[in-house]
Amino acid sequence: MSVLKADFRLKRPGFMMDIRCEIDSKIMGIFGPSGAGKTTLLHVIAGLEKPDEGSISILNREVYNNDRKIDIPPDQRKVGYVFQDSLLFPHLNVVHNLKYGQKKKPDMKFFMQIVDLLGIGNLLDKNVSQISGGQAQRVAIGRALLSSPDILVLDEPFSSLDKDLRWRIISMLKPLIEKFKIPMLVVSHDLSDLLLLSDQLMVIRDGKCMGYGNYYDLLSKSEAFREMNKSGIINSLQLKLSYIDGEKGIMILRQNGHQVVAESILDESAFFDDPNVTVYLKPEDITLALHKIRDISIQNQLEGRIERLIYTEKKVLCVIDHGFKLISEVTHAACQDLKLEEGKKIWCLFKAAAVKTNLSFNALSAEY
Repeated sequence: MSVLKADFRLKRPGFMMDIRCEIDSKIMGIFGPSGAGKTTLLHVIAGLEKPDEGSISILNREVYNNDRKIDIPPDQRKVGYVFQDSLLFPHLNVVHNLKYGQKKKPDMKFFMQIVDLLGIGNLLDKNVSQISGGQAQRVAIGRALLSSPDILVLDEPFSSLDKDLRWRIISMLKPLIEKFKIPMLVVSHDLSDLLLLSDQLMVIRDGKCMGYGNYYDLLSKSEAFREMNKSGIINSLQLKLSYIDGEKGIMILRQNGHQVVAESILDESAFFDDPNVTVYLKPEDITLALHKIRDISIQNQLEGRIERLIYTEKKVLCVIDHGFKLISEVTHAACQDLKLEEGKKIWCLFKAAAVKTNLSFNALSAEY
């Protein structure tokens, strides 16, 4: 079943949107520069703007078809929309903002599940003016979920928040989607935010789709790569927490027979319902070597095989397969010196301090 199938054209003065895609991923990040048409795409999906021609289906339910004169109104499309600035009703307190999303008779069990998962139980009686930006976004997400949507769409939901708050809210979104099985489209101009949620992306520029699918596959598509490279190519992968050594200040993560050491501010008493950890690693922090190096302070040395070399004007990106993929950035000179080529075995070296994770945000109960 397709989460979203879209084939439409929309014309506005000085702007033309032409989108063709069929998305199956439960979480899809929509990436592109300002003015690319990301918000317009969400508006069209939600029925807030009408295309000039084409069709749109959500979970195989046709919500728009110009030829067949189908145009389901926004309030009947079952799209849970979270706007960039949350758009809570200022005259209602938090609990009434949340209940506004429940179109049917309130299901208090479902209501309390959402409240508990978002950690907003202590905010219910507060006025909107009394809560922070991060809290407001969580309330907005809760309101959208309580509308029992077929799909959740979030328009730049993290842009007004600092990095810590963004990561905390992102860490809440994935378990929500997995628990309630609601597919989600998330718009952002920050590639790292999107890759913390999913490796499935759609890249948009000038109203057109430059490509969609797996992040690492998109790197081989020149137009999509060009847009992502402007934001900065990063590594984002899922590992499993093995154990925490509070005395040494490290945590051990594992995947596909490999061990990754990361710095940790946590101790052994930290408890996690989900052992899956999102890891963020910059390509420039990964050094390549032809063999394992002894007597060195770098704690992570992983053997892999070069899957792809992507040449740009000033650097070469090496996509290396370890059972999971890592991208390393090297100069053209280093590429020549090491005689790098696709299929060659190589070692990736990186410091524990270079490995950033979302774990501290999951574990800490901060008021945000």
